[in-house]
Amino acid sequence: MTTRRDNPNGALWRLAVEGFNRIVVDDVCKSALDGGLDSSISKPARTRVWKEVADVYEIFFVGYCGRALSSDSLSTAVVKADESLEMTTLDILGDKILKSPIDAPQDILQRLVTTLDRCASRTCSLPVETVELMPLHCSRFSLSCLQKLFFLSSSEKKADTWSSERSEVSKISILLLMIRCEDILKRFPIDENNLGDRPLPAARLDEIMYVLNELAGLVIHTDTASVLPLHPYLKSGLVEKNNRDRRPHLLVLFPSLCELVISRDTRVREAVQVLLRLITKELALEASITNQHIQ
Repeated sequence: MTTRRDNPNGALWRLAVEGFNRIVVDDVCKSALDGGLDSSISKPARTRVWKEVADVYEIFFVGYCGRALSSDSLSTAVVKADESLEMTTLDILGDKILKSPIDAPQDILQRLVTTLDRCASRTCSLPVETVELMPLHCSRFSLSCLQKLFFLSSSEKKADTWSSERSEVSKISILLLMIRCEDILKRFPIDENNLGDRPLPAARLDEIMYVLNELAGLVIHTDTASVLPLHPYLKSGLVEKNNRDRRPHLLVLFPSLCELVISRDTRVREAVQVLLRLITKELALEASITNQHIQ
């Protein structure tokens, strides 16, 4: 898999990725869903296997996916096929492994989710001048990894699909997601000020609009909400009230959202207004104002 950088047109790395995906899906995920791995395999041995899996994802995703690799000799069809292979590998990690009741240790789960976050940070971590030069497939991969963090932080529609393993992954994911979103929200007004009248790169606009829209739609489980860095009285209020369709994560990002109300971009301002209304609802301020008016 690591031969991709030196020989992106070679077949070896593609075969290795496809083989790795088959092993993960057929052996790891299937065994976990069927009630666990082979009981003859000791816990230390299973931990070593998970460490190797985490190593592969970290090295391949961080070092070789969504990167501007030397590919002058590659046809458009091959480039698209390679991007599709990257996305398939990403989907297996985000949609299958981390959503399944696997027996990976907590530190391995942390590494796997952190790998997604490291790739999701690429667009927002670059200076705005550099983002303009970023190849389209690089920003797409970064945004797809960010999408996985939202997906892993969200609650399940069916209660019977929630498990202790799923809860642990969501707790890890929401904390990383809040840090990532805060970085994106804080950088946007800085970039606007630095650019003056010049337009922002499309990748930067796409990223912040995606974040704002996803934050509005994100609903998290009470287990997930319990790890949010909120004041104790806010946390106690979350426990006392019906937590369905709640968005306590918006309270964490409230200061950063306030900085965007004067953005020059109309779409950004409108999306922020939606989030501020949801925060009002989250704090039960709508009900308080209505009741006071009636009285």
